[in-house]
Amino acid sequence: MRDQPADQAKQLRADAATRRPGGRTARTAEAVLDATITELGAVGYAALRIETVAERAGVNRATIYRRWGDKPSLVAAAFTARQAEVSPPADTGDLYEDLLSFLREVRRGFDSPWITALIKETGPRTADDDGLRQALDKIWPARFHLSREIFVRAVERGDLPAGVDPDFLVQATAGPLYFRWLMLGHPLTDDFLRHTAALVIAGARRS
Repeated sequence: MRDQPADQAKQLRADAATRRPGGRTARTAEAVLDATITELGAVGYAALRIETVAERAGVNRATIYRRWGDKPSLVAAAFTARQAEVSPPADTGDLYEDLLSFLREVRRGFDSPWITALIKETGPRTADDDGLRQALDKIWPARFHLSREIFVRAVERGDLPAGVDPDFLVQATAGPLYFRWLMLGHPLTDDFLRHTAALVIAGARRS
């Protein structure tokens, strides 16, 4: 059976490659993805229109449909192109430091208007948000697949017991940041990140 998250991660890296300097095709892709990011930050996902993105990028909308197919795929590609990491997260050899690096990456994401727009529009899965969910379903599984390597490595080093669930631990690590920032409106301080990392490690070692 194919490892779908791994395949998605490979696709993310391939899409991110469109940001590299190259010929006209690469420049056109970069212009479109930049325009998508700008539109997301300005109007959010629901109000984003491919026609507006095409106009902002200076291309024909048929070019966008031909390359990306639909809005969810376009948004997923734009998200990927703006990510600093599309490879496994930092490996310091220390679980606590690895988690702090991961948490800082999550915090940096909240400073981006376009990521904020996506998060604030996300709610319970319903038929009305199929498009947004399609975009997120292209983004998060691959990102989680990369982030879970923090805990996989920790198990291999003997820092965590073999029975821990890496996917659950990724959610347990990032979840408090989303709640504190989105629901409570509180700042994500360095102390909060340190306490979160320490708590997750302590809990994982007792599991």
